[in-house]
Amino acid sequence: MARWVITISFALAFTCSYAQSPADTLQNQTLDEVIVSATGAHRNLRAAEMGRHVLGKDAIMKLPVLFGEPDVVKALQTLPGVSQGVEGFTGLYVHGGDNDQNLFLYNGLPLYHVSHLGGIFSSFNVSTIRNVDFFKSAFPARFGGRISSITNISMSSPDFEKYTGKFTIGLLAANGYISGPIVRDKVAFSAAVRRSWIDVVGLPALAIVNAIQKKNGKKTIAAYNFTDFNARIDWKLGEGKIYAIGYYGHDYLKIGDREFESTDKSMIVNPDGSISSATPEEDQTRFFDENTNRLSWGNWGVSLNADYRVGQGYLNTMTYYTNYSSHYSQKSEHQTDLSDDTTYGYTLNSTRNSIADIGINTQYIQQFEELYLLKAGIGYIHHNYHPEGLRNEYADAERNWNDNNDNPSVKSNEVFAYIDNLFNFGSRASLDVGLRFVNHHIQSKSFPRLEPRASLRVNVSDDYSIKASYARINQFVQQVSSNYINLPTDLWQPVGKGAQPLSSDQYSLGFYGNLPKGMYFSVEGWYKTMRNLVEYREGISSLNPGLDWDEKTTTGKGWAYGMDLSVTKEVGRVTGTVSYGLMWNWRKFAALNDGMRFPAKFDNRNKININATYKLNDRIEFNAGWTYMTGNRLTLSLYNYDEPGDNFPDAPSTGIGTSGFDWEQASGLDYYSERNNVRFPAYHRLDIGMSIYKRLKNGRRTIWNFSLYNAYCRMNTMTIRKDNFVGLGDESRSFQKFALIPVVPSVSYTYEF
Repeated sequence: MARWVITISFALAFTCSYAQSPADTLQNQTLDEVIVSATGAHRNLRAAEMGRHVLGKDAIMKLPVLFGEPDVVKALQTLPGVSQGVEGFTGLYVHGGDNDQNLFLYNGLPLYHVSHLGGIFSSFNVSTIRNVDFFKSAFPARFGGRISSITNISMSSPDFEKYTGKFTIGLLAANGYISGPIVRDKVAFSAAVRRSWIDVVGLPALAIVNAIQKKNGKKTIAAYNFTDFNARIDWKLGEGKIYAIGYYGHDYLKIGDREFESTDKSMIVNPDGSISSATPEEDQTRFFDENTNRLSWGNWGVSLNADYRVGQGYLNTMTYYTNYSSHYSQKSEHQTDLSDDTTYGYTLNSTRNSIADIGINTQYIQQFEELYLLKAGIGYIHHNYHPEGLRNEYADAERNWNDNNDNPSVKSNEVFAYIDNLFNFGSRASLDVGLRFVNHHIQSKSFPRLEPRASLRVNVSDDYSIKASYARINQFVQQVSSNYINLPTDLWQPVGKGAQPLSSDQYSLGFYGNLPKGMYFSVEGWYKTMRNLVEYREGISSLNPGLDWDEKTTTGKGWAYGMDLSVTKEVGRVTGTVSYGLMWNWRKFAALNDGMRFPAKFDNRNKININATYKLNDRIEFNAGWTYMTGNRLTLSLYNYDEPGDNFPDAPSTGIGTSGFDWEQASGLDYYSERNNVRFPAYHRLDIGMSIYKRLKNGRRTIWNFSLYNAYCRMNTMTIRKDNFVGLGDESRSFQKFALIPVVPSVSYTYEF
């Protein structure tokens, strides 16, 4: 019998607890996805790798989320050593790294931007996911290209026996998933689509607002939608399997305003204040002034995979194409007389950024009894970067001007080869040693690099082990951001002339153990260095077409160090995890901050996560999650300089200069003591939830979920604004904190049959 799941959500938020998935999956390594199962406690104690977290789909579905959408990236934000950046957004800052230093693979397909709604939701449809492998310390040699973390997302295989499905209706989006056989036991498919309906729901409200504003000659322009689509088709072929995967995710945002002369004008106001009827000629005179901002971005890609047996091992070959692009524009149009085309004019400023990759890779895996596991592979990637296409135009009846900087495409070729060797020395020790070679060739210049990796595990007793690891990784493309939110307008830039690839070395040492009553713990200390980081120079705008990319940016170094601690309980009525992260995060650039070191934007010194589930009985389950984090940092002017010769020479005053009172200069010059000199107040939030299950006939089930996001309504600071007040004899400064997300209630209903 086919099994379908229908969920109707009335939710603004969904909240449950986090527990690490017990399944450890050998991904794409056998023809029928053989799963090696172990408890989290066993993997914590016996696995060679460090800093690896495996999340199953069920664990992600139970996490506290915003606006009722389960989210892969927000699940990762709860881990020690991982900072979330700005509340409510899908930023990921791992062990002191930046957001662009995380590699996301969707069943091997690389994606460059993984968020919807400017970062509120991630682009991964949880309905399609089997599990998520997240690495933040000991990176296996088969992964490269990003220095901070690897997120390897595996898709669920389609069902070859029966049709299954899921349909979800939420406040902001609808989500449908279906899977089943095309030819039973031979060919099967799965497909999922998610589409926001913010634009549809908002249309009536926008129409009412514009109807009210029409008499005043005003109109609000607003539209937003996102779509993502995932598809997979599998074909069993003898002892092998061929499967194709498709991914599409796109966002479109438009916002602006329009001023015009009302079409129902029948009266005019005379210079003396009297009112008279408009003449036909006056009534026919019309004008408009419109300002519109448009932003569109998205990823799409396809891949073809083949798994087949070769001797005693397995060979996986994958070829793919992936494309990312973003386009932002500001356009101002005006026409003083709609009956005269010569009165029309416009101003346009826009930026475009895109990356297209074509890749092929092959991996061979063979297990030699329980003593040795071999993984080896080779690959090639062709990158086509369009780093920075700028348009600045102005036109009217008398002149037409442009200052465009549509930089040509930059192509590069990357070849790599790797070998991973896992040695098991009985139950007491294991050693994972790997080496990756990569050569990145761009603009007649080659960057060959060797990347050694090693991880050692030694059991000091049946319940305790010690691990140590080292990893070197290089990154050949960076995304430079001038703000605190990772936006699609941030430009991806490859290694250019005179620059070196971003590189990192990370050292880790850990102690692991099992505790009574189904509990286990891990303590990991780590130290990470980063070289050739890129930042904008002081006072430089990313949209300045007069400067070359190398003139806009400068390079420097960074280093971070800290400790990750977690205690997990997997059995009993109460399950959950308590984790703590301690971190120092520094940067140093010769051209910034007078060459002195400064803390990074997300130098979150302390981070605590407590997630717990209490199962009252088979029908009722309670969930709670609490997060605490030291606040982010901001560069803020705390004082102002007076102009030379001012009557108030002592900082931080401002006021009247020797030439008399000047309103434009009276506030003085902003004084910045150092970069990222102000720390936000501490961030903390509590999420609580309750789920009620009811079993019906024929195996059907209903689920009610009630939850509160930010239950005690902590208004966490997102940014700080400085205001200067200047008056005769009264000069002062004030600082205003801005917060966005209050308590957000949620209710959802699920029907399974």
